[in-house]
Amino acid sequence: MRKTLVVAMALVLSIASGCTKKAEKVSDEVPADKVVGEVDDWQLSRDQLEEAVRRLPDEQRQKYSTPEGMAILTQRMMQEQLAYREAQRLGLAKREDIAKMIESATHDILVSKYIEEVVDTKARPTDEELHEYYDSHQDLYTQLERLRGQHIFSKDKAKLEDLKRRVEEGGEKFTTLAHTYSEDPVTKAEGGDLGYFNPGGYIKGIGFSQTFSDQVSVMEPGKVYGPIKWEEGYSIVRINDKVPATVVPYEEVREDIAKRMSADKLDQVRDAHFETVAKNYKVRNVLKEKLDKNQRSPQELFDFAQSSNDPQVRINAFQQIVDRFPQDKVAPEAMFMIGFVYAEELKDRNMADRTFTALMEKYPESEMAKTARWMVDNLDEPLPKFQDLDELNKTIEKKSGG
Repeated sequence: MRKTLVVAMALVLSIASGCTKKAEKVSDEVPADKVVGEVDDWQLSRDQLEEAVRRLPDEQRQKYSTPEGMAILTQRMMQEQLAYREAQRLGLAKREDIAKMIESATHDILVSKYIEEVVDTKARPTDEELHEYYDSHQDLYTQLERLRGQHIFSKDKAKLEDLKRRVEEGGEKFTTLAHTYSEDPVTKAEGGDLGYFNPGGYIKGIGFSQTFSDQVSVMEPGKVYGPIKWEEGYSIVRINDKVPATVVPYEEVREDIAKRMSADKLDQVRDAHFETVAKNYKVRNVLKEKLDKNQRSPQELFDFAQSSNDPQVRINAFQQIVDRFPQDKVAPEAMFMIGFVYAEELKDRNMADRTFTALMEKYPESEMAKTARWMVDNLDEPLPKFQDLDELNKTIEKKSGG
């Protein structure tokens, strides 16, 4: 509890620039009728104190919102100031261990603010990009239609037909009959109230029932329908309210979209920024140098994959080429070979189809894209014999009439 309070007070004191020094700017002093606490030239205003209370956790806020609580909080904040002044007087900031803590905290604050204010802002999408994302992802920002209704449930269809007549012809109250006759233990006490629900979603007293949901979604408010049959039995239903589906306005989700889009390219933006900044400094990543030195070239990885008898080892090696050297000339061939191993060695037609399709999208102008297209169209046919990929490409070109 004490730690939480100290953190909250420290936060407020760091934000509240109005805790002024009388000796510096008389005009910035807190008006006398607004001062609630003083320690030498430090002043705490009522506004700052109230802001401190607002920023406390809920359980703390209730305690310190009373006049007595605010007086206690003021005393604690004054004690913070006294502690700070005594620490300065004793020269604690010059002590080696504390100096390192201050340096570390300063480092973290500056790094955080630099990345937040200088680097990450470059990842923020333009207004045009935000609008484009919003327009193409309307499903993410659509509030589904909501219904509110009541039902009377029974295993006995004839019983419900009689109850329906009593409502429609006898003028009896639906809610009263539900209280008395419904066999649904969840909603009976509430007069059969199902609450608000989305068609196709969970419904109180019903659970997840597409059969029930499909039938009630077309009902008009105010009318009694049924008995309708669903998995557990029968229900007569009355829809009391229908709230149509609505799209959340752009302005309400603009920042959410910005965060979502920024997060997707944040690492890329940061890497590019610091690659440029690094040119101004002497930098060296020894571990990366060692990795690069021991790293196989794309052609070496390709040859290693071809020499292996293990299909999964081959796929992994080919995938490394695609991931690490996507612009290399052997990358399209490596991606093709992944699909080939799936198709011919593992007999996984689905993964082969996905890989060949991805190749055509990633390398549409490559020679292997044509071969991949032929493979997709002929996955269920025997593959022609070939010695290498060049021979396969020529064979497929002949078969395709090229």
